[in-house]
Amino acid sequence: MDNFIAILRDSNSPEELEELKVKLFRENVRVKTDKSDIEDMKIRIDQEKNELEEEKKKIEELRESLEKDRKQFEKEVEDVNKALEESRKKLEYDEAFLSKKQMVIESGFKQLDADRQRLHQEKEEFRKLRERVPVQRHAPVLEYRQGIFFKGVTDEKGLKKRYKDLIKVFHPDNFNGDNVTLQNINREYETLLHDLEMNR
Repeated sequence: MDNFIAILRDSNSPEELEELKVKLFRENVRVKTDKSDIEDMKIRIDQEKNELEEEKKKIEELRESLEKDRKQFEKEVEDVNKALEESRKKLEYDEAFLSKKQMVIESGFKQLDADRQRLHQEKEEFRKLRERVPVQRHAPVLEYRQGIFFKGVTDEKGLKKRYKDLIKVFHPDNFNGDNVTLQNINREYETLLHDLEMNR
């Protein structure tokens, strides 16, 4: 500014002054234009800043939402894995139980087969004995076959009645039930019933 005032002071002619005025006017216009451009730029920068703040806010909200979804997904995956693990353990338990059950069934079949063979052998022995000894038509035929459960039974009606009474007491579904005892009762009953049928 001091240089400009010095130039005005040192001017020699009106033409130089006029030229200086024009330059001053142009400079003033340029300054105003620059100032306006700066103001416009400042407004744009403020707008862009606000837009960036809004964008930043949206990005933060999106990040929080994604984090929430991630945690929810991880929890769901954990729940699914837990359910799968429980299902796997239950399946292993069921397989082990089924295997034991199959072993029991196979053992039962083997026992049944052994009982069948034993019964067949006893039947053969009885047939041979019957061929050698005349058949008696009264109760003493049963006496050598009777065990502890059918002691004193002499006819088929009494045998069946005693059997029903014993089943009521020793059936495994009852409170005092016993599977082994029931098997012994059934075995003795079958044998005695067979003997009675053979002696009719």
